[in-house]
Amino acid sequence: MAAAANQPRLPSVLPSAPALQDVTTTPEQLNSGLARVTNPTETPIFICAYEDCNRLFPNKDRLMTHRKRDHETEDDSDIITWNE
Repeated sequence: MAAAANQPRLPSVLPSAPALQDVTTTPEQLNSGLARVTNPTETPIFICAYEDCNRLFPNKDRLMTHRKRDHETEDDSDIITWNE
């Protein structure tokens, strides 16, 4: 787990900030594939917030495998996701 100490760390809750309108991106840029709107079905994401770990996983099974191996627990709390 020594390698995890060198990874960037984010707090579980980021401070809020006012949203700013994008006034520079054109409709042509959006349609060219530089950006697109996604949803939980197309882009699953599960974040391990156990003990402020903040590692990302593509599904809950992979996150739980990580928890069992790296945190030695099967606790399924402290998960940040938009898929459930």
